Amino acid sequence: MKNKSSFFLGIASVFILAVIVLGFINKSNNGYTAVGSSHSGTVSGVTVPTGNNESENGVKASKNFAPDFTLESLDGSNISLSDYRGVKPVVLDFWASWCHNCQRDMPVLNKLYDKYSDDVEVIGVNLQESKKKAQGFVDSNGINFPIALDSRGKASRNYAINYTNTHVLINKEGEIVRFIPGDIREADIRTLIQ
Repeated sequence: MKNKSSFFLGIASVFILAVIVLGFINKSNNGYTAVGSSHSGTVSGVTVPTGNNESENGVKASKNFAPDFTLESLDGSNISLSDYRGVKPVVLDFWASWCHNCQRDMPVLNKLYDKYSDDVEVIGVNLQESKKKAQGFVDSNGINFPIALDSRGKASRNYAINYTNTHVLINKEGEIVRFIPGDIREADIRTLIQ
């Protein structure tokens, strides 16, 4: 009887520990959902700025050109990132319809797009969903910024995107300014047009 009690107590302890660890991981994700195994912090082999133009080890990061892509849009035309270089800054929003954080954040980003579309372009990069699924989400949420379909995951791999609801800020010269894992704010958009 004592052995059975010890066995069940051990199982309960492992279960409780697993719940605590998973709770900590979900809490630390800060508004984005994993779509891969780990975030590398590199784009095309180069460490990119994650905020305040410093890399994770506190060393000033050098400017990096954003990897170009040409992807099909929802209307069947092509969207090329390089078309905006020298024209205006760009916010890339990597998203999926199943992502609860994207469901909350994309309508907010859409309002910011409506307000700042003369000064900043927003491109929503859908992560490997069907055109029909992406179109349904866009229609039901009234999203009016361009949507690029990353059906093979090439753009997301080039940007080392492992989480939905990740934003990449790119300046007018085509350089990556910052990655924002989680919700975007108006202040983030304003930094691109100052």
